[in-house]
Formats: sequence, C-alpha cells, structure tokens
Amino acid sequence: MAFLTIQELNTEAPESFINILKGTEDNIITEIILDQIAVMKTNLGSYYDIKEIFDANAEQRDRTVLNYLKDMVFYKIQKRRKPGVIDPSEYDEAMKWLEEVSTGKRKADLPKKKVDTNGDGIPDEEVPFMKLGSRKNYRNGW
Repeated sequence: MAFLTIQELNTEAPESFINILKGTEDNIITEIILDQIAVMKTNLGSYYDIKEIFDANAEQRDRTVLNYLKDMVFYKIQKRRKPGVIDPSEYDEAMKWLEEVSTGKRKADLPKKKVDTNGDGIPDEEVPFMKLGSRKNYRNGW
C-alpha cells in the first residue's frame, strides 16, 4: 500500500474539488505523490530511517510527515492545474520544516537511521548528527 493515496487528500480540500483538480489524470497525481515523497526522502534520509517511515501503513504513519506531504502534493496539483497566483504558504512551511529537520535545527520524532558498528550485519547504533561549517569567519581590519 502507498504511504499516501489520492483519496486521503480530502483533508486538504473537499473531495469534489480534488476530483476537479485531478480530472481524469489519476496516474499524474500518483506521480506527483511519488515525486514529493522522493523530496522528503532526500531531506530526511541522512539521519532518519526513511524505509521505516515510508513503509508504515495506516495508523503507524507519522502524522507530521503525512501532513506536510499532503501540503506539498496539494500545492503541486493546484500549480499544475492552474499556473499563476497560488498561495504557496503551506508548501513553504513544509519545505522549511524539512530543511530545519535535515540541518538539525528542529528535532523530529521519527525513527533514527542505524549503522552496523561491529560488522555482524545488524544495525545497532544510531547515526550521529554531525553539523559542519559552524565556525564563523571574522573579518579584521588589517
């Protein structure tokens, strides 16, 4: 089962409006969903177990990830059907959340990625968060 289905987008807008947006292109909407999941995986994949996150079904899915994914998909559907002036605030909020989680500014309650440290083939230790580039450069007047 997919992490997000077209029918679940009815929390973003009424089902009749979703039907108008999707028209007769169910496969395009499915592609948009997969594209946005790929964006989330790219941002979360460094420190979080994306396989466990996106393989979850029904009630086991993380509600925060699901909510932001719906925002991203709904924005892309609207933009595709009506290019021009569309309020990107929810999409921008979702992208900001992804950026903050991937850089460590915000912690997410998601399963952490684990690595095999003793070579037995079983992941046993969480990947440590490593922030690079925190040293400030100061200009001097010399």
